[in-house]
Amino acid sequence: MCPLTIKNLFTDSTGKLYLWFVHGQLALFNKAILGMEKDNTTVFEVAEAHKALKRNLTERKASNFIPMGTKNIYRNLDEQVRNSVKEEFDGFYERCIAYSDLWENSFGNAEQFSWVNLTKTNAVDWENAETSAETINSSLLDVPDMKINNDQLFDEVVRAKEYLQSNWEQWKQEETTRDVIISNEEKWLRLFGHFKENHIVAPNLIKIVEYAFCLPGTSAPVERVFSLMNNPWTDDRGLMKEYTVKGLMICKINIGLACEDFYNKIKNKKRLSKKSPSQ
Repeated sequence: MCPLTIKNLFTDSTGKLYLWFVHGQLALFNKAILGMEKDNTTVFEVAEAHKALKRNLTERKASNFIPMGTKNIYRNLDEQVRNSVKEEFDGFYERCIAYSDLWENSFGNAEQFSWVNLTKTNAVDWENAETSAETINSSLLDVPDMKINNDQLFDEVVRAKEYLQSNWEQWKQEETTRDVIISNEEKWLRLFGHFKENHIVAPNLIKIVEYAFCLPGTSAPVERVFSLMNNPWTDDRGLMKEYTVKGLMICKINIGLACEDFYNKIKNKKRLSKKSPSQ
């Protein structure tokens, strides 16, 4: 037996119209999903993809946009049916926008770090950097190593801005010649590599960039930590202290070596041995 809803969809005169309408929206949502769920995505990239999706939906509603495949069928409908269909199309956009609004608070202060994405040549400026520095200094009061010195940061931003502006057109040409897109990570690596080669110190700018790229764009990093945690923290070993589990996770996630290889790497490091409680 065919479900009544599906039967009505294919027997109703407007069934094909709705299918084409949905088909015309899929590319928009698919683009947003790919932008949010790509490998190594950051929270400000996800926030930007979310913003672009909402902006596009809002524009479509304001313009009474009807996808191409839908329009020919729509024009041939009776006026009364057209008016009813238009209300449903408007309702679709309204519900999508309302649902999108529910997620806006999920990104916290991500927008304050969007300049780190380096989408334009003047992205790095003092106003953006100062705002990010204030966010980090106020949210990481108990992490003194992350304290940012604004006086030093200003000079670092000036040098970074000069480097980016002098290399931007060259990067554009490189992208065209090689038919590739230079990622924001690669641009920062080149900038800090240039700083290192020329003995330019930029500890405060580095802290901001590190902090921005550490903000997870999805829940995948957290889920991975819990997945890895389940292996050592079993019912039989449930008495391990939290700091022990934390140490295991830090090693497992960041070292990337088998136990024997890790042991061989650190066994002759005297400074590390002195800090070990078992020594």
